[in-house]
Amino acid sequence: MANNINNIYENIHTLISILKVKVYTAIMQKRFAAFGVKSRIETSSKLINPKLVKVGNNVYICEHAWINSKDSQETGIPTLTIGDGTYIGRFSHINAWHKVIIEQNVLIADRVFISDADHNYTDTNTPIRFQGDCFKSPVLLKEGCWIGIGAVILPGVTIGKNSIVAANSVVTKSVPDYSVVAGNPAKILKELKH
Repeated sequence: MANNINNIYENIHTLISILKVKVYTAIMQKRFAAFGVKSRIETSSKLINPKLVKVGNNVYICEHAWINSKDSQETGIPTLTIGDGTYIGRFSHINAWHKVIIEQNVLIADRVFISDADHNYTDTNTPIRFQGDCFKSPVLLKEGCWIGIGAVILPGVTIGKNSIVAANSVVTKSVPDYSVVAGNPAKILKELKH
């Protein structure tokens, strides 16, 4: 009897969660530059300037993701593109000041940080916090790559097609297609056969 009650409770909870995501997505999708069919965004995600973000079809943006777009070039052109079938994990943070492109079917695990920008720090008389930030260099995550939990992708980096970035890696240089990288700074561990 207790099992049946627990199952009913779990089913109701799951149904409510699904409905919350669908309603929130329906409300928020109008704020994006483009928002594909069957894409979903969880309610606790933080969105800054979603009008500068293009989201493809079947994209899932998990809870507490932080999508932070800024038009540093003042062109009005979207600064973040998320390709079809991409999954963005919980607590991931993406800064797109000018150009971050995430191609199709990319898997971004929880707590990943991706940025094409950095803080200014040249004025030694002013705290860095008050010096602002600026675009540094575009970021590209190619089709099918997997960014492991806690990884950091810095400005100017391209992650190759179907490549893997291991958990907690800090990627400072581009990664070739079909490669596995790990470490801080990330280094190639092996090349995948294709």
